[in-house]
Amino acid sequence: MSTKLLVEVFVILLIGYRIYVLQKFNIKSAADKLFALYYLRNHYPLIAAVIIFYIFEIAIVELIALNKVDIPLIFLAMIELFMIYRHIYIPLKTDDKDDYIDTVIKRIFTTLTYSEYMEIKNELFKPQPMWKLYLTEMIVFFFAIYSIELS
Repeated sequence: MSTKLLVEVFVILLIGYRIYVLQKFNIKSAADKLFALYYLRNHYPLIAAVIIFYIFEIAIVELIALNKVDIPLIFLAMIELFMIYRHIYIPLKTDDKDDYIDTVIKRIFTTLTYSEYMEIKNELFKPQPMWKLYLTEMIVFFFAIYSIELS
């Protein structure tokens, strides 16, 4: 097997593993996905590291195996780092999804009226189609495979 094929298989397995683990939490909304990642971080740190930092892992494997710096993946990882990781690594220990989401909303928005708070919370808990919940994973998959094929 060629190195490119091995890296492609690694990408498929890693993204598939992330989706599989997140699906075990019965994710139906953005709040569910955030809480699942937060819960993994608190209860299963090794699995959480693999699941949470999967984009960086793919970029590192591409760099080591193919000697290729994948700029689009690094860009996506930085966006996800800014948007999601800062809400997962917070100094809070709870197993209650509502407490966690309340803390995240209060950290993002310092001044909120009650109606604005409820509107944001309802939007986070609104059920989403599966393709929206896993859009990031699919984008990473297509960028990674495309980049590997070009190398």
